[in-house]
Amino acid sequence: MSHHLQIKEHESTSKEFIFPVEDEEELNTTILYMHNIYKLIFNGKVGAPVQENLQNGAKVLELCCEDGIWITEVAVEYPNTEFYGVDSNIQNSDNNFNNVTFIEYKLYIWKKNTFLEVLSEIFRVLKPGGWLEVVCTFNTELVYGPTYTRLRNTWDSWLKLQNIDTDLVGNLENYLKQTGKAESVLSRIIDSQIKRGCAFGEFMIEVFLFFYKSARNYLAPFMTISLEEFDDLVNKAKSELSEDNRL
Repeated sequence: MSHHLQIKEHESTSKEFIFPVEDEEELNTTILYMHNIYKLIFNGKVGAPVQENLQNGAKVLELCCEDGIWITEVAVEYPNTEFYGVDSNIQNSDNNFNNVTFIEYKLYIWKKNTFLEVLSEIFRVLKPGGWLEVVCTFNTELVYGPTYTRLRNTWDSWLKLQNIDTDLVGNLENYLKQTGKAESVLSRIIDSQIKRGCAFGEFMIEVFLFFYKSARNYLAPFMTISLEEFDDLVNKAKSELSEDNRL
């Protein structure tokens, strides 16, 4: 049975979506890392109760799909469903999306003044009774070493300077309610230990370090230090995570 799969790429100059990685290959690697993290944490690719709809045939849209890792994998499991992916705002797409059953949205980094517009577009194309699945990761009650804490605080400060909500997870339900379109909001939090000594913990530590290395061209100037000094900080942070077993 054939699969209907369409991925659209669009150039966007509005910069509503911010991701501080300049190298395209590094960005794709970061997206692949996050995709695998979500699969491990949520034990699958689709968390919303839409499996029966997808089996019978539906229309699915992934927002910020990048190179389409998620929809490519899910399309194999649900051959009766049409899958579409856009790597920018729905408004920038030349597709007239409508009557979408399920929208998959990996929550990365959005500016405050455009995030509500994005949600408005999502609900415009989502059919009544349809599902929007927003997936994200966040850290809670973790104790870091001084160097990693410095990197983390720098990252948060840089985001705030870009007018980015650093607590989209905590504020997401409020954003959804502001649209006036969400009939109900369900949330599921899965607590996963991130530490040395287990495969998932080791993997997450490498993801954290890879992310900071990839963002060095943004964060080093923001910290008014050289790239070499920034690399030294990342190496020190790695030592802290390894020796103190803080994650």
